[in-house]
Amino acid sequence: MPKRYDKILAILNKRHLSKNELLTLLSPVAGLFGDVESELEIFKNSGIPIEIAHKNIYFRPKITPIAQETFCIVDIETNGHNPCVHTPIEIGTLKVRNGKVVDCFESFVFNAEIPEYITKITGINAQMLENAPKLASVLEKFKLFLGDSIFVAHNVDFDYNFLSQSLEKCGFGYLYNPRLCTIKLAQRVLQAPRYSLGFLNEFLGINHQNLHRALQDSKTALEIFKICLKKIPKNLYTSKDLLEFVKNTPKVKYATANTESKKNATP
Repeated sequence: MPKRYDKILAILNKRHLSKNELLTLLSPVAGLFGDVESELEIFKNSGIPIEIAHKNIYFRPKITPIAQETFCIVDIETNGHNPCVHTPIEIGTLKVRNGKVVDCFESFVFNAEIPEYITKITGINAQMLENAPKLASVLEKFKLFLGDSIFVAHNVDFDYNFLSQSLEKCGFGYLYNPRLCTIKLAQRVLQAPRYSLGFLNEFLGINHQNLHRALQDSKTALEIFKICLKKIPKNLYTSKDLLEFVKNTPKVKYATANTESKKNATP
């Protein structure tokens, strides 16, 4: 994916920027004939969580306590594993603050053909999607719902990259929201034989039914997230602290070959 704002993000992770500094950094991004003020509006709507105070721009997670941060717990079902040729068929998300759900978004996505193995995994067939809204419509609503919240998912790279590439294909641009993986978070604070969504659902006594449906899986991931937050070190205060804590999880291999392996990844 293009790294349009990586340089700016690297600086914001270290210190705040004045508006003039930000406009200077945005100038080469906008291009020789670009409108820098328009690029600033694109930047503000890119998903990067910023706080503007006293004409300075701050990376919000650096100054926001975990309890006050907005997290968006996301899960998708897809008709295949490759976002270049496949699409989401269902999106389910929960917007959470201080452990409480403050908003919810879910939608089927129209698709005329669903592979049989996907139907076996999810229970979703083409007939269920025939009156669903088209992909661009759902993705537009999803991006507005997500806003600049922190994107959380179980095996986050699959959901995040799939949706980011789908958004770009539909003309809405790539995602730049910070991301947090509940598999990695669980690995840092829980002792478990496996860390798949299905296993942790039973192991932690969550016991949600109808897994492999987007909103239900989001609800399960949320419960895992809440359990893990109770076990993080006491010196983690800001959401940036939490993101760094999860980022530093030792690397392990787990599958992302398709929707089923995404849900049942077993590090």
